[in-house]
This record gives sequence, C-alpha cells and structure tokens, in this order.
Amino acid sequence: MKRLIWTALVLFSFLVYNSTSSNEVVKIKVCKVIEHEALNSVVRGMTDYLNSQKGKKYEVVVETCQGQIALASQIIAKFVGSNADVIVTIGTVPSQAAYKFTKNTQTKVVFSSVTNPADIASDFSNSNMTGVSNFVDLKPQLELFRQIQPNLNKLGMIYNTGEANSSSIIERIKPICENMGIQLIVQGISKISELPQALEKTQKGVDAVFISNDNMALSGMETIVETCAQNNIPVYVSDTDQVEKGCVAALGPNQYNIGVQTGKLVQQIAEGKDINNIKIQYPDTTELYVNTKSVLKIPDSIIEQAKKVYEVKK
Repeated sequence: MKRLIWTALVLFSFLVYNSTSSNEVVKIKVCKVIEHEALNSVVRGMTDYLNSQKGKKYEVVVETCQGQIALASQIIAKFVGSNADVIVTIGTVPSQAAYKFTKNTQTKVVFSSVTNPADIASDFSNSNMTGVSNFVDLKPQLELFRQIQPNLNKLGMIYNTGEANSSSIIERIKPICENMGIQLIVQGISKISELPQALEKTQKGVDAVFISNDNMALSGMETIVETCAQNNIPVYVSDTDQVEKGCVAALGPNQYNIGVQTGKLVQQIAEGKDINNIKIQYPDTTELYVNTKSVLKIPDSIIEQAKKVYEVKK
C-alpha cells in the first residue's frame, strides 16, 4: 500500500512539474532604438515566432529609447532590475548601452537589426551577448541602382552622425562608389529637425538619393520621398519596408525574417543553450522590392525579379 502511495506521489509530482514547466513564462524585454516600420517588423517577426512555439510562454515588453544613449541605459537598467530572462536590443544605440551595462553580469542579451556588430564590441567572447545583423553587401545594391538608372553618376546619402552603424556604412560605401565611378555626396544630421535642410543641400546636383540602414533618416522617409519627388530625384533604400512609401527600389533583408531569426536565438537561450556558444548571424537572403509608379521607369527585367511590386506615386 505504501509503495502504491509513493508511486502515485511521484507520478503526481512529475505531472505537476511538466505542467508548470510547459507553462513557464519567459520574460523578454525589448529596447528599440526608434519607431519606424522596419524595426516594428523585427519585433513582429520575433513575437510571432515565439508565440508559434509549443511549451514555454513568452511575455514580450517593448520600450523605445528614441535614439538616446542615456535613455537606452535607463531602460536597460530597468530591464536588468526586473530580472528579465532575455533582453533584446533592436538597433545599435540600445545594443551598445546593453553591452556596457550588462557585460559583468549574467544578464543575457540578444541584439537585432544591427548593421555593424563591431560597433557594439570588438570581441563578444563570454559577453553573454549575441544577435542578428541586418547588413548585406552594398555593391549589389549599387549595381541594381545602376541597372535601373544607367546615368547614375552622383549619389547623395543622408545619415545620422550619432549612429555608429551609419558611419560604418558611409565608410564601406565610399571605395565601392569610387570603383564604380560614382561620386558620393554625403550630408550628416544629428537630429530629425535638420532633415529638411540636409535634403535641400543633398539634392543639388545628385542623380539619386540612397538611405541605407539609418534609423533617423528612415523615420523621416515620407519627407525624404516627397521632397525628392518634387525635383524628380529617385530615392533608393536598403530597407524593403520603405518602398511602399514611394521609394524606387530596395535590395535588402526582410526585416520580419530578421525578427524570426532573432526569435530563434531567444528560444535557444530560453531552452538552456549557452548564449556564448551562439554565433552572430546575418540575413539568410535578400529580397528585391520595386515601385513602378516612382519618378523612374523600372525595366521589365528588374520588375520580373522583384519579390514585391508596389504602385505608389508621390
């Protein structure tokens, strides 16, 4: 009789343990650098993936630091204090803040949509931090723009001088433009209110404008497209989500899929995998989005290759 009771208790404990573990709530705290569609897509992709998984339940809380390193540090400190299971940082600024604030702790951090991970740290060994970059090769993008616009000889770029990832893009694209015979005209801004003046300067004499992974410029994309359209200047982007706003084309990563990749890393960590054994990842694929109602006529051969075709006139 005692043996039967003991067996029943063991079985009951097993069932309770499994019921509890299967319903375990994993607290995911997200700090986003700024509000715009691409980063929202990353959050949505991550959340959708985690919610589709059986077993653990994921509680996702999102805050935005408005591109401010001081605010990012405050948010990260709060997340650490709330005993978050995993902190997710979207964009370079909150990722830098998280690295500095958590590098001597056991807090686990997954960054996402960071163009140049080296801007966060030169070495991630035993840092309890890994993530997903959104960087894709710049040369194929410029080659695409030239296919659409053969007379593209002067290219304007606007970027936030306070974003390390944006500065990195400018340095990477300079030699590529030089080798392709494209004159690069760069205009830096430090706050969104400077965008109209930067646009006025950039538009003079350029054949097109290119916005590549700069969160501040992306947040003002409607202004950029509308202003450039008034002067028949095409706007190219690396962020596919921006094409529906009137940009000509984008050859870049799918931000939703970057979110899914991020979600997979979060899941692995939640299930016990050592974060320091998870390598930094890059986009699996690139996608071509085009807008057939922009200021340029896009060749049929390019349209046929597109993943998505928009008809947005500005």
